[in-house]
Amino acid sequence: MNATCAIAGLLLAAIALGHGSALGHGSGIISGKNGDPRNLTTAYPSCGNCHNSFPNFNVVVGIDGATSVAPGSAVAMRVTVDGANLTSTRGGFTMEASAGAFVAGTTTRTDTTNAGRAAITHVNSLQRDWTFSWTAPTTPGLVQIFATANAANGDGRNSGDAWGWFGPMSNVPGTPHRIFVNGPQVTSTGEGCAGTDGFRPLLGMANAPTVGTSYVAQTHNLPANGVSVSILGLSNTAFGTLPLPLPLQGLGGGSCVLRVSIDLTQVAIASGAGSGTGVANATWAIPAVTSLRGLALHHQTMTVDAGANSLGLSFSNALSTTVQ
Repeated sequence: MNATCAIAGLLLAAIALGHGSALGHGSGIISGKNGDPRNLTTAYPSCGNCHNSFPNFNVVVGIDGATSVAPGSAVAMRVTVDGANLTSTRGGFTMEASAGAFVAGTTTRTDTTNAGRAAITHVNSLQRDWTFSWTAPTTPGLVQIFATANAANGDGRNSGDAWGWFGPMSNVPGTPHRIFVNGPQVTSTGEGCAGTDGFRPLLGMANAPTVGTSYVAQTHNLPANGVSVSILGLSNTAFGTLPLPLPLQGLGGGSCVLRVSIDLTQVAIASGAGSGTGVANATWAIPAVTSLRGLALHHQTMTVDAGANSLGLSFSNALSTTVQ
């Protein structure tokens, strides 16, 4: 009897251990912690270390939130995973940022990766939709956020789950969600409209214009080697007789909106080597004329993008600033 009990106990322990292994990341996962792979959000094996070895191309990892923000601002964020195991509501995610700090919601927890980056993940496997916030750094510039998510099938086993990376192709790692932290005295309005592969042009400005100096308007998420037009306007309420903002849906522009008057332009060819990797910089010079101080300037970027809509153009968010 004792031997039988001992064997039964071992079997129960083995079953419990196996079940615990399958749900071992039910309370979240962070790159390089607890023996998990480094670079979970950017490289193999990622979730394939425990689940299916390869990502599922049907998985859609969504990230919502403002993308052109003020230094130190609190940015509400939402992460979702969908596209696979549609009869289940179970899932998980992990996310890390190159700068700034995450603030957990009720279904998430924060940590740091083994490389010291801010990170956030789920606290249980009961959701596929998570809300929390991210605090922007006080230093202006581009921030890149990477994420991986798992659409679990809910059977308590590692096999059968479907995971993927954030980006237009969830089976390809390395696509960041980009946020630009603008300089003081720079305010963003609206969001860019989706171009090829869903990338929304993102306009940022690290420094406000100053008399006698130059400043740069920087646009990200563009088609590589594409043509972009940097627009400088003196108004964000009217362009000639046209009121602003001006929705372009009637012209075939989908959800695109012209938000600034087109008074001066610069044409740039975006750098980059892949979908959404293009970056276009426009340098604007302010004359050394003190009477220009306080002049309001408004910026937006228009990009030639046949995959955006029938108009063939995509537009960024708009920036407003004043000459210092």
